Amino acid sequence: MRKINLFPLLLFLLIIMPLTSAEDITFSINQTEYYFLTGQEAVIPLTINNTFDKDIAGQISYSIIQTVNQGGQSYSSTRSNVQSFSVQKGNNTLGMNFGSSNTPVTYTVSIEFSYDEQDDDYVVSLDGIKIFFVSNESQQNNQENPQQSNSEKIIDATQQNNQEQQQPQTPQEQLQNNQMNQDSQSLKEQMQQQIQQQQAEKKEFEQSVKENNEVQEMQEELQNQGYNLTEEQFNNENNNTGDFNFSYQNDEGETANIEGRMENGEITELQKQTAEDRQQMMDTLNQSQQFQDFQEQLNSEGFNQTNISFNQNGNDTTVEIEYKNEKNETAMIQAEFEDEELKEVRLEKQEDLPWYFLLLAIIIPISIISLYLYRKYILKKQVDTSKQKPIISKPFDYRNEAYRLLNDAKKNYKQGLYKDAYGKAGQSLRLFLSHYHGVKEEMTNVEMIRYLKKLKKPHDHIKQCLDLCSLVEFAKYAENESDFSKIIQVTSEVISQ
Repeated sequence: MRKINLFPLLLFLLIIMPLTSAEDITFSINQTEYYFLTGQEAVIPLTINNTFDKDIAGQISYSIIQTVNQGGQSYSSTRSNVQSFSVQKGNNTLGMNFGSSNTPVTYTVSIEFSYDEQDDDYVVSLDGIKIFFVSNESQQNNQENPQQSNSEKIIDATQQNNQEQQQPQTPQEQLQNNQMNQDSQSLKEQMQQQIQQQQAEKKEFEQSVKENNEVQEMQEELQNQGYNLTEEQFNNENNNTGDFNFSYQNDEGETANIEGRMENGEITELQKQTAEDRQQMMDTLNQSQQFQDFQEQLNSEGFNQTNISFNQNGNDTTVEIEYKNEKNETAMIQAEFEDEELKEVRLEKQEDLPWYFLLLAIIIPISIISLYLYRKYILKKQVDTSKQKPIISKPFDYRNEAYRLLNDAKKNYKQGLYKDAYGKAGQSLRLFLSHYHGVKEEMTNVEMIRYLKKLKKPHDHIKQCLDLCSLVEFAKYAENESDFSKIIQVTSEVISQ
C-alpha cells in the first residue's frame, strides 16, 4: 500500500487558516425601540462580539437627539460625545445607561465604534435606536426586534483624497470648525432654555386651572356623583392661556368630562357633561315627533342604527345617530341641543345619483378617448417632422443651480419665509456636494454626511449647517440671523471650490 505524506497538506492548512478566519467586530441589540417609565434609568444591553484574538482599541462615539412635545409644539436638541474605548476579545454585553427623565421625552440614539487594523480603518455603527420615556405602563410597547451591525472597511475614494486627509488643516479651517462647535453648543443651550421655559409655563397654567373656583366646583359635583378622575390634558399657549380637559369614569364604566378654556388667567369657556346628561338628551330626543318620524322612515327603508356620538361646543351639543342598510348606504339623524334644550332635528341621507351624473359618467370617458385618438393619429400627421430641429440637451450645470437655490434662500429670508429659506439653503448644499462627488441623485442629510466620511472629507461644518436647516425647516428651532449668515457663508465657500 502506498503511503500518503500528509505533512504538506497540514502545513498548507496552517498557513491559510489565519488568512481565512473571519476577524470582525459585531454590535447587536435585541430591539430598536425601548420604553421606560419616567423616573426609571434607561439601560440598554449592547452585545459586542470580537472575533479577533486580541482586544481592539479605538474610539466610540454616540449622538443623541432629544425630542420633547410641549404645548402642541416639538422641540429637539442634540448632544454627542467621543471617547477612547477598548473592545475585549470574545462575546461581551455592555449595559449602556442613558439616565432618566422626569417628563415624557424621546431619545434617538446612534452609536459608532471606529478602529484601525493593519493600516486600514473600520467602523461599526448602530443607528435609529429609539428610547421613549412614558408616564404610565399602558404606553409601554417593548417588542423584540433585533438589530446587528458588522465592521465595515472605510475605503478612500482615491489616493488624492488620502493625501488631502493627511495634510494639516489650514488656520482658516481650524477657526471655522471651532466656530461651528461653539455655535452647536450655543444651539443646544438655547433649545434647552426654550424647553425649560415651556415646562415652567405649562406647570403655572395647570396650577391656575386647578385652583380656579368654577373648575373646583364642577370637579366636586362629579366626585359626589361617584366619578373618579382618570386623565388630565392641558394644551397651553403660555402660562395663563390655553385649553384643558378632565376625564372621569364611575364604577359602572360610565364616563364624564370637564373641558374649557382660560385666557389671561380668566375662565372664558367651561362645560361639564356626564352619562346622566347624555341620557337626558336622548330621552328628550325620543319624545320628539320629528325624530320619531325620521326613525320610522329609516326603519321602513331597511336602515339600522350603528353609532351615537355627542359633540359638545360650549353650551351647544350636537347628537349624531348613524344608520346603515344592507347596501352599505348610510344615513344620519342630527339633533342640536342648547343647554340640554332640543332646538333642531334633521335627517341627512345618501341619495341616488341624479340622471345627469350618469350621463356625464358616459360622456367624459368618450371625450377623453376621442381627444387622445385625434392627437395621436390626426394631429401628428399634420406636423412636418422634416422641419423639426433636433433637440440638444445641455449638461446639467449643478454649480449654477446651487447658486440659484442659494440666492432664492436669501430672497426668502428677506421676505420672512424662514422655513423656505433654510430648506433651499440645505438643498443647495446637498445638490452641489452630491454632483461634485459624482453622485447624480438626491441624498438625505444622513446619506451625505456618511458619504463624506467615507471620502475622508471635512464634514463637521457641513453637518452643522444641514442640521440647522432641517431644524428650522421642520419648525423644531427658531430662525436666527447669525445662524443663517453662517450657513450662507459656508455654502458659498463650498460651491466656489
